[in-house]
Amino acid sequence: MFYRFYRILMANPLINTILELADVQALQVDFYQLQKIPKATAEKIQTLIYHKDPNNDVYVLTTNNYPDELNKITKQLTDQGLKPKIFYTSLEGFLQALKRYDDLAQQQAIAQQQQQTQQQAEGKSAINIIQQLYETRDHMDPGAFVMEIIRLSFQSGASDFHLQPEEDNVMLRLRIDGILQDVIAFDNKDFRKYLQKLKFISGVKMNIDYQPQDGRFSFEASNPKGEVKKVDARVNFMPGMKTESTVIRFLDSHKGVSTFEQIWFTDMQYQLIKKYISKTTGIIIITWPTGSGKTTTLYSILHTLNTGTNKIITLEDPVEYEIAGIQQSQIDYSKGYDYEMGLKAILRHDPDIILVGETRSQETAEISINAALTGHLVFTTLHTNSAIASIGRLISMDVKSYLLAPALQAIVGQRLVRKVCPHCATKRQASYAEDEEIKKSIATLQNLGNVALPAYDGTIVQANGCEQCNHTGYLGRSAIIEILEITEEIRKLIINQGTDFEIFAKARESGFITLQEDGIIKVLNGITTLDEVHRVG
Repeated sequence: MFYRFYRILMANPLINTILELADVQALQVDFYQLQKIPKATAEKIQTLIYHKDPNNDVYVLTTNNYPDELNKITKQLTDQGLKPKIFYTSLEGFLQALKRYDDLAQQQAIAQQQQQTQQQAEGKSAINIIQQLYETRDHMDPGAFVMEIIRLSFQSGASDFHLQPEEDNVMLRLRIDGILQDVIAFDNKDFRKYLQKLKFISGVKMNIDYQPQDGRFSFEASNPKGEVKKVDARVNFMPGMKTESTVIRFLDSHKGVSTFEQIWFTDMQYQLIKKYISKTTGIIIITWPTGSGKTTTLYSILHTLNTGTNKIITLEDPVEYEIAGIQQSQIDYSKGYDYEMGLKAILRHDPDIILVGETRSQETAEISINAALTGHLVFTTLHTNSAIASIGRLISMDVKSYLLAPALQAIVGQRLVRKVCPHCATKRQASYAEDEEIKKSIATLQNLGNVALPAYDGTIVQANGCEQCNHTGYLGRSAIIEILEITEEIRKLIINQGTDFEIFAKARESGFITLQEDGIIKVLNGITTLDEVHRVG
């Protein structure tokens, strides 16, 4: 036996040593190297690879009963720039080593399960996985790591992904339900390689860090059912003191469009807005700052009107949801395609209903108003602090009041509030100031009439916090809303350029409910807290 071993060693200088059974049992096997030879092949030729060191030495275990096959493997390894080191063992020893394939299969099954859990993670579990990946980031390709935390961030429910430079680090913060949450912190030096990868996938210039840049990319994300969908991401890079600040806005273009019943309109509000969206002409404005759910409301309106009997054309920047049966067009300023150009083109396509994503200029406003006066129903958004303030905003843009007054049908103002978590919310006694505020609002609403109010017993809903809501006390969002009906009396005030106070007083006569008052109604119904209403008010 030993003579045979000696002859083998002399004939093949690549063979370094002979391993006994105990040596084989003690081997530390690298599963990544082991799988380079499939189990069936390894069993057939009695040869397997079990380790690779930093010097590119590859350790091969064999019985040498199939020397021709062994030579093929060593040549393949050598051709790859690797240095094979051959270790010989008995058949008994090799069969013992072959059992490591069973360990490999078990590890692959666990890894597959972990990968599936990671791919389908959402909410707090997605955030937990981001934090776990951060601890092992040095073992991942920087580009793969960046894309994985972006995907998990979207699946956590975040609408925006912030990489915010601070004094000693760069903080990853996610906006979930309208509130930013700190997730992980990058070392400033370590962050640069991830920033470069993010710039690369966003399609911006990687050597520019002294001026803002806008980029875009797409990725795939899963839901808990394992269904995969495409998500678009808009990226902005802004110069900072130490490094660039980066913000990603997630746009789920395949997200299902909700109906009024599924979002935040109460029955009374739905009936009111339905009266105006059922008209064939006029302009309806959705107003309030960025991130207040205007797009969701607009798409819900289009969903209701998309009956197949009307031609609906939208002009958006960007298209956030794709709706079958609606002609959607996306603004592209880099190619000179702006709202003014798009609106002029739309009017030549014989539309019944037009959505203008945002009114930013006098020209856009005037084209929209003229379209509303010539037989089209027009929807648009405007950035103001209240529904009533929208009138003054348009007039300050030099829109003629005698054109605006007959075109306007209604203005909807809204802000998003967080809903209390149904898993941990409780009731508490209102403080003296809270009690006075609520009672005053109740008295005002009762004087307006036709407002359904739940009974108030001096208690209000309390946000606490649990695992389900990531210990925030809130889960999901709703809106508090005000709807200004443009009555004939208000039209006269617009033409005469009446003040906001005069318009408000006249609107009260028609039962106008302010945004804050709608917030009180939602507090009484246990939907949100008084703190949330104050936060957005």
